[in-house]
Amino acid sequence: MPQAPTFLIMATVWVTTVDRAALMSSEEMIKMNPPTDIKITPGRLGEYVVSWSGNCTCTDDIYYHFVHRYLDSKDDESPKIIQTHEIKLDVEFHRGIHVQVQLYQDNKEEISGIWTKRIFHPPRDSFASIDNLTCIFYDNHYMNCTWTINENAPQDAEYILSYRTENVNDTNNCTNYQKVEQRNVACHGHRYEKHLVSKVNICISESSNTTKLPYCRNIIPAVYYKVYTPINVTINERTDEVKWELPKMNYKASCYVYQINITNWRDHVHKVLNVNSTKYVINRNHEKRYSVQVRGTINSDCYESIFWSEWSKPLNIEPDSMNFTLLIIVTALAVNFVVVVLVPIFVCTKFALWSKVCQPVPDPKEKFKGLFEDYDGDFQKWINKNPLVMTRMEECIPVIVKEV
Repeated sequence: MPQAPTFLIMATVWVTTVDRAALMSSEEMIKMNPPTDIKITPGRLGEYVVSWSGNCTCTDDIYYHFVHRYLDSKDDESPKIIQTHEIKLDVEFHRGIHVQVQLYQDNKEEISGIWTKRIFHPPRDSFASIDNLTCIFYDNHYMNCTWTINENAPQDAEYILSYRTENVNDTNNCTNYQKVEQRNVACHGHRYEKHLVSKVNICISESSNTTKLPYCRNIIPAVYYKVYTPINVTINERTDEVKWELPKMNYKASCYVYQINITNWRDHVHKVLNVNSTKYVINRNHEKRYSVQVRGTINSDCYESIFWSEWSKPLNIEPDSMNFTLLIIVTALAVNFVVVVLVPIFVCTKFALWSKVCQPVPDPKEKFKGLFEDYDGDFQKWINKNPLVMTRMEECIPVIVKEV
């Protein structure tokens, strides 16, 4: 019986010693065997394989911790946990990348391995000689992509656009190009059948020089998605509620956000307001003329797009007809009053025409004494009583008349 407690004590000490030795071996392995010799090689279209050397016997709680970022960005991409010695990345390699790898054990931060780091920044002329690759995706499953050709590009350089969705081997090529000086500068109206929320590598390759790496963009098409222009914009002139529609909606209604442009043409005031539905009550003066336009995009809840649709055709809103007619009548009367009354008064006053134009009418009582007082205006009676008397003799001039 006394031997039993001794045996239990020895067993406990042995287990503790074994566990501590195992822990020490994991710690030493992680600290003494960091990953080395990081390399990067091209894989599928737009893909690069990052690999390294190491003797990790990776288990559920021991793995490689991998982080990378672009050289023109301060933010790391999402860290990755792997238990192999390589990782495949869809990256825009022309931007250059910084990678770092370490051995790591879960919940044992104090025994995390040392980071092994490396920068990959190949020279610009390692890639196809183009820049500014930009793509727009439309509701009708078409895409337009444009790019600019570098000044140092060979005159005989030929460019083709290809794309591959993430984790897929198959690639697709553009079927409709636009050219400038016989060189492709855009992929226009290409049918895009892939899902808009699946990442895609869109690459321009220099087919005339197969030694150059493709110039690629790694994007989510939904971020570069341009919705249809709103249509059927109408207003209820009694409630001032403006309504509109989208010809097609690939997402649920809550994914869309709109802007309404309200222009007061009388005061030349423009307002652009954000709207979360397909209707909005505007605040307007019914005696003034307005126009309204609407455009839409996808909001931040559903892969926020960087592009707005085109503005809809202007909806012109005229002043209320009764008030408008009254305004015309008042304006016409005011103009007539100025022309007919005020202008003549001003002219007569300015040039002293009142005394000439407005002469007094002579009073006949002053010239014909008694005609009205004594004879009630009977001129014959008055003349009989008041014969005309010549005040001086007129000179008579004899005239000789010859008989014919």
